[in-house]
Amino acid sequence: MSGIVIASAAAAITTVATVVVAALPDAQALLSPLTEGGNEYAIATISVMASIPMLGIMAVLATSARE
Repeated sequence: MSGIVIASAAAAITTVATVVVAALPDAQALLSPLTEGGNEYAIATISVMASIPMLGIMAVLATSARE
Protein backbone atom coordinates (compact mmCIF):
# COMPACT_ATOMS: atom_id res chain seq x y z
CA MET A 1 0.00 0.00 0.00
CA SER A 2 2.74 2.45 0.90
CA GLY A 3 4.52 1.61 -2.35
CA ILE A 4 1.46 2.75 -4.28
CA VAL A 5 1.33 6.00 -2.32
CA ILE A 6 5.04 6.65 -2.88
CA ALA A 7 4.79 5.88 -6.60
CA SER A 8 1.73 8.13 -6.95
CA ALA A 9 3.42 10.97 -5.09
CA ALA A 10 6.56 10.61 -7.19
CA ALA A 11 4.53 10.67 -10.40
CA ALA A 12 2.60 13.74 -9.26
CA ILE A 13 5.76 15.58 -8.23
CA THR A 14 7.47 14.75 -11.51
CA THR A 15 4.46 15.93 -13.50
CA VAL A 16 4.19 19.20 -11.59
CA ALA A 17 7.92 19.86 -11.91
CA THR A 18 7.80 19.22 -15.65
CA VAL A 19 4.87 21.59 -16.13
CA VAL A 20 6.51 24.31 -14.03
CA VAL A 21 9.80 24.07 -15.93
CA ALA A 22 7.99 24.09 -19.28
CA ALA A 23 5.78 27.04 -18.31
CA LEU A 24 8.47 29.29 -16.90
CA PRO A 25 10.16 31.50 -19.47
CA ASP A 26 13.31 31.59 -17.32
CA ALA A 27 13.59 27.81 -17.00
CA GLN A 28 16.92 27.86 -18.80
CA ALA A 29 18.28 30.33 -16.25
CA LEU A 30 17.11 28.07 -13.43
CA LEU A 31 18.84 25.06 -14.95
CA SER A 32 22.00 26.89 -16.01
CA PRO A 33 24.10 25.55 -13.10
CA LEU A 34 23.53 22.07 -14.51
CA THR A 35 24.10 22.88 -18.16
CA GLU A 36 27.21 25.04 -17.85
CA GLY A 37 30.45 23.12 -17.86
CA GLY A 38 32.84 23.63 -14.98
CA ASN A 39 30.36 25.29 -12.66
CA GLU A 40 31.33 24.88 -9.01
CA TYR A 41 27.68 24.86 -7.94
CA ALA A 42 26.65 21.91 -10.14
CA ILE A 43 27.04 19.24 -7.44
CA ALA A 44 25.10 21.28 -4.88
CA THR A 45 22.36 21.99 -7.41
CA ILE A 46 22.05 18.34 -8.40
CA SER A 47 21.88 17.22 -4.77
CA VAL A 48 19.19 19.76 -3.91
CA MET A 49 17.13 18.86 -6.98
CA ALA A 50 17.48 15.15 -6.17
CA SER A 51 16.24 15.70 -2.62
CA ILE A 52 13.07 17.59 -3.61
CA PRO A 53 11.02 14.49 -4.58
CA MET A 54 12.00 12.73 -1.35
CA LEU A 55 10.95 15.77 0.67
CA GLY A 56 7.58 15.71 -1.09
CA ILE A 57 7.12 12.02 -0.30
CA MET A 58 8.11 12.60 3.32
CA ALA A 59 5.59 15.45 3.55
CA VAL A 60 2.81 13.19 2.23
CA LEU A 61 3.73 10.45 4.68
CA ALA A 62 3.90 12.90 7.60
CA THR A 63 0.49 14.30 6.71
CA SER A 64 -1.06 10.86 6.47
CA ALA A 65 0.50 9.84 9.80
CA ARG A 66 -1.19 12.74 11.58
CA GLU A 67 -4.65 11.62 10.57
